[in-house]
Amino acid sequence: MPSHPRAVRRESGQAIVVMVGVILASIALVATIVDGGNVLAQQRIAQNGVDATAEAGAVMLAERLAGAAAPSGGWDLNIAARLAQTAAANNVDVEAAYYTDICGIPLKADGSGAIHLDRREDLATALQVGNGSHILPGGTATAPDCPNRLVGPVAGVLVIGRKDVAAYVAGAIGISTFRVSTRAAAVAGYLQSYCDSSEGRHCAVVPVAIPVDVVTCDASGEVVPGSNPWIWGTVVTVPLCKSNPGNVGWLDWTPPGGGSGELVCSIVNTDNPSITLPTWLNVPSTGNVNGGGSCADDETGTSYSAVEGALRKYNGQVILIPQFDLTCRVANNDPDPVTTQPAVVTAPNYGCPNAPGGGNGQNIWYRMPSFAFFQLCDPLLAGCDGREGAYIQGSNAAACDTGNGGTACLVGKFMNIMATGTVGAGVGSGTGNKAVGIQLIK
Repeated sequence: MPSHPRAVRRESGQAIVVMVGVILASIALVATIVDGGNVLAQQRIAQNGVDATAEAGAVMLAERLAGAAAPSGGWDLNIAARLAQTAAANNVDVEAAYYTDICGIPLKADGSGAIHLDRREDLATALQVGNGSHILPGGTATAPDCPNRLVGPVAGVLVIGRKDVAAYVAGAIGISTFRVSTRAAAVAGYLQSYCDSSEGRHCAVVPVAIPVDVVTCDASGEVVPGSNPWIWGTVVTVPLCKSNPGNVGWLDWTPPGGGSGELVCSIVNTDNPSITLPTWLNVPSTGNVNGGGSCADDETGTSYSAVEGALRKYNGQVILIPQFDLTCRVANNDPDPVTTQPAVVTAPNYGCPNAPGGGNGQNIWYRMPSFAFFQLCDPLLAGCDGREGAYIQGSNAAACDTGNGGTACLVGKFMNIMATGTVGAGVGSGTGNKAVGIQLIK
């Protein structure tokens, strides 16, 4: 007996429903494999971006810990801008960022811990980076106790970030994006016995001054000051522009004599004076550094030619480089800047007899709040792309140009900062030395 037409239609309709269900299930399975794998990969990328963002904030807090003068607008405003810049560069969004102590505990505005009695974070009461008052956590805490959740002073940044990931296959079933959320905390603190000659090693002190913030050169070779600190732990190009205030500049430890010949020997056989941080130093330029003759190493007898060759003696090694945050113009009848505390750390003049800024020749002084631990590149080091640690002689645009026409530079990584104590004469040892480092803690 033939099937009833209505029954046939009902069975074919059920088959279509089953087929659609199978297709949707197949799409969901493919989406799980394709989009799920992509989300996991993007999770790792987002975590790296948020890690870098937290570290960028910690670097600025390290500069503060090292005694650098407060930037224009204050620390909070600049830290917030730095987080936003780094997050954008890493294609992640910052949902919120909070100040922490060195244990990673969020802090309230008064410096107390933003934690519940059961030790859970209380982010609703924590002070955010980029707060309306543009303040850092206050209080008088000095000695944190991490296991017991006793907080210390502000030392880090907790960043909560996200990344929206476009769907490939799941869009067919109405899911256009996936949201990846992650977090990271980075803190700044003191390292002990870094490059201490008492442990059988030391860092050579190189007579070149580098600003605490990034600088570039314009098309004419003039310095263009920046407002962000140097990136740590990543190979960077430090351009050597013309010799004017605010520039990366060569130093003469024994002015007014000297010249490039003396500079070469000061690099090969370090002869810096004892320097207590922070301080003002009168260190005028040493003149043309393209030459300088040669100088023999007192220990090995090896001869190094010109400033470039002298610096390449330290390829692959960590050296100490003075960092400055202010210059001081001193006229003939002015007293020298005050190098003792509290004047040298007190705004707005920081011990300078005039408003800080400007100066040239023997009239310029640098305020040095810290020394950078800088690892010079070596052609065999990862990340150096076959480059040397220094390019001084001639035009080296291929190695030094960062988009601004630079032809001379140092290449390497900023590793840590020496923030307090005395840099010993000739080597990076001394008394009361404390190096500032940063670390991801969660």
